[in-house]
This record gives sequence, structure tokens and C-alpha cells, in this order.
Amino acid sequence: MRYRNFLRRELDTIVPNDLMLPSGYHLVGHVALVNLDSNSMKYASLIGEKTLEYDKRILSVAVRTGPTKNVTRLPSYVLVAGSNNTVTTHIEGGVKFRLDPLRLTFSGGNKRERMRLRKVVKDGEKIVDMFSCVGQFALHIAKSVDVDVTAIEINEDAFQFLLENIRLNGLEKRVTARLGDCREVYPKSTANRVIMGYLHDTIEYLPFALETLVKNGGTIYMHMNSPESKLKSVMMKIEHTCKNHGYFSTIHTRRVKNYSPGIEHYVFDITTMTEA
Repeated sequence: MRYRNFLRRELDTIVPNDLMLPSGYHLVGHVALVNLDSNSMKYASLIGEKTLEYDKRILSVAVRTGPTKNVTRLPSYVLVAGSNNTVTTHIEGGVKFRLDPLRLTFSGGNKRERMRLRKVVKDGEKIVDMFSCVGQFALHIAKSVDVDVTAIEINEDAFQFLLENIRLNGLEKRVTARLGDCREVYPKSTANRVIMGYLHDTIEYLPFALETLVKNGGTIYMHMNSPESKLKSVMMKIEHTCKNHGYFSTIHTRRVKNYSPGIEHYVFDITTMTEA
């Protein structure tokens, strides 16, 4: 039975018939993350308890209370049912991630991008992950390909999980973690590919990504939130920034998912080469 139908059946005599119940949840390890509208929030504990019954893998249920905050990407969730221990092990594509999804963001919507990158990276390349968090991109790539990855993270909590996850997956020889602001601790002129898995004004970090590339150029994967109407201006700014750093650029844009009303999550694949 589908989740929403299950909730409707179980809560039929308790909640209003016209209440919009959630259609699903994001499962990170044993923690279910649920989005509720404002009318459903008063029933959050009940929905949480029934969610525990619906899926026996779930030991903790949390509901979202607001947007992700600042460059450290702090999620806004509150626990409504189940165990208070929300540190968990999430397995994705054979990679193990230890984290607490109530303290750190782990986006299920980026899974396709993580799977895609592990297929396009080649043996022997040097990769820089500028916003590594607990290693979502870095560890997938290093697990699949013989590469040298530098994973940069500014959030000390996420950084400690990143170190643990490198060890957990036996990737000490392929992944080096750096704590700090990626605009200050990035390695210069070393990377064949740079991953920018941050969504808010990411383009402001593009000059530092360009300085991270080897001198003859490479590929940057820049994630960013934007309304569709501004895509052209974003691409023009990318092209202008690349030109100021001595690169020709070709840009391929992909929509990842809807982020909020009128705002989409895009990835800009930026391939650069030096001017003739």
C-alpha cells in the first residue's frame, strides 16, 4: 500500500478528510525525513508514529521546519517520533555514509548526479570537491575510479563525518580531506575536474574553481538554484568569468529537480580550454 493511502487509512477518524497528507519521505539510514504543509504540522507526531509502523527500517522520524541555512548547509528538522539517536549509516551505490541527517544535509535528489559522475571520471584524474559535506560526491568517485580526490568542507561537524567515511570505505589512499573555506584552502592548478555541490550563489565561487583547474583547462560541475528565466544571464556570467581567467568555455545545463516554487536546481557542466 502506498504511504499516503496507508496514512489516510490509519488516521481516517483522527484527521480531517481534506488534510493533505505527505506522499512520501526521504530515508537516510534509519531516519525518515518528512515534509508537511502548515495544516499537517499539528498532526506531526501522529504521522511520525504511523510512519514508524509503515516501514520497519525506520527508527526515527523528523519533519522539516524550514530551509537549509547558510554555507554550512544546516538542515531544519525536528524529531517527532522514534529514537533520539539519529546518527546513522546510509548506504548508496555500495558507498557507506555515517552522518546525522538532522544536523547535516544529505540530498536524495542528487543521487542521479552522484551516479553519473562516477561513470564519467577517468583513472588517473585529479578531482577537487569544493563543498564535500560528508563525501557524497567525493567518495562515490573514489570508490569507482583510481583517482586523487581533494575533499574540502567548511562545517567541522560534517568534516569529522567525512574523515570517518573515508576510513569506513577504505579510501585513505584516494581521498584527502581539507577543513576550511574552499575559497581559502583550494589547491591551485591541480584539478582535471572540480565539483561545486552548493546551491546558493555558487557562481560567486567560480573564480576559485577556475584557479583550481590545471593550466590547460578541465571540467567544472557547478550546482546552483535559479529560476528558469535567469538561466541565460547565469550562462553569460559563467562565460565572462571563464574568459577573464583565460579560458574558452562550453556550457551544458541540466535540471536536477524542483527546489521551491519557481526555483529549480540546475547543474552547469562547464568545459574549459585555454585560448589559442
